[in-house]
Amino acid sequence: MSIRRSILNIPASVDGSIALAILVAVVCYVNHQSILQSGLGGFLGIRITLLNAIFSLVFVVLWQKSFQMIGLYRSDLPAATSALLRLAAACALMTFFVAAYLKSRMALEPIRVISADFFLLSFCYELSRVLLTNPQTWQPREPALVVIVGSGPRASKAWRELRVAFHGSKTLLGFFDDRATDEMAPDIASRYLGPLSDLSDYLLKNVVDELIVAAPLRSCYDMTQRAVSIAEAAGVRVSYLNEIFDLSLSSKRRRRASRFIELVPSDHASLTAEKVKRLVDLVGASIGLLITSPIFLIVAIAIKATSRGPVFFVQERYGYRRRRFPMYKFRSMVQDAPQLMAKLEAQNEANGPIFKMANDPRITPLGRFLRKTSLDELPQLLNVIKGDMSLVGPRPMSVRDVSLFNEAQLMRRFSVRPGITGSWQVSARASLDFDQWVVLDCSYIENWSLALDLSILARTIPAVLKRSGV
Repeated sequence: MSIRRSILNIPASVDGSIALAILVAVVCYVNHQSILQSGLGGFLGIRITLLNAIFSLVFVVLWQKSFQMIGLYRSDLPAATSALLRLAAACALMTFFVAAYLKSRMALEPIRVISADFFLLSFCYELSRVLLTNPQTWQPREPALVVIVGSGPRASKAWRELRVAFHGSKTLLGFFDDRATDEMAPDIASRYLGPLSDLSDYLLKNVVDELIVAAPLRSCYDMTQRAVSIAEAAGVRVSYLNEIFDLSLSSKRRRRASRFIELVPSDHASLTAEKVKRLVDLVGASIGLLITSPIFLIVAIAIKATSRGPVFFVQERYGYRRRRFPMYKFRSMVQDAPQLMAKLEAQNEANGPIFKMANDPRITPLGRFLRKTSLDELPQLLNVIKGDMSLVGPRPMSVRDVSLFNEAQLMRRFSVRPGITGSWQVSARASLDFDQWVVLDCSYIENWSLALDLSILARTIPAVLKRSGV
């Protein structure tokens, strides 16, 4: 059975050799004191034996077979959560094999330290390989929801291209145009959403991922410019039909080009940075879960011992591309907190669509401590691994809050994944009002970089330790 090569050109046999190199590096690091005393040559002279050589060969073969059997060398990987669990299982299996071999040899090395370090490093390496090789595994698989500006022949062509070339990946919602419906083709008129004056309100109340400009520029320039401005402000991707200009030459080259061209395409560096951000999310969240697992147990016991109800509070929130997802938190309120919300609306102390109350009676005594220390947010590491959230980004907002939005521009915050921490959490946190949140979120989206994310992560820890609000 042949094994497909990845984009990174790492065949299975080489992949196993890299894993073996990681194991050797871990053993050398754990024994660095012995190496300093006897020298690297003396250390290797003791360990390069026939038995270890056989083990190395078997290790490389088993690594290859293990990852091949669970489908981690295929180009069509399963969904992100499944792929992540398979990665962890395969690395854990090989770590057990290493530990068993060291134990059978009555090895003097600290087996637990070697096993833990090897599992963590090999998991991070394989996660990097799979993520960079199969970026589609970690991307949302729902079809993009599209509106078309225009209602003439170009709009008909754009719709035809959506049905033929993008079937299953893009779904048309309808058409916007300032022309009367009796001037449109019947099939377009039946999907007419309204004039351009209705576009902003439509983007506010409906999920839209992409706006395609398919109107003649000369006669409809003002209309298309308004549409582009509205979509850009709302964080909606803007594309235009490849044949929006009437060109008579280079028709073959034009046909080979993309049918829809993004108005502001992402460059290679930005796409690479986004992949690295996702990699940092996965590695960071995985390590975070491993480190905080004892805290999870302690908090869970404390919640059950101090109040009635479940350990976790699961609430539907709006996330990337305005898709809803279940967000996990440790429960910090009484069990019937959502039902009591309606009675407290009149006591809301925040301006804007958010709800804030200094002495919220629904919060339990333990819950106040969890919120002050941000321990209630720890379960969101699971949301990061699932791909619903990132470590850094605008906070995910509840259905109740988003339903109170009154400007389409506020939808721009959904053009990136929401985060566990963000700009406002490290900027006076609870003292900021909603308008300031919006300014900070928009600034983050406009100026995003990996360096900015790392800076926010570094500043989050002091902010939590100072307990400067929630």
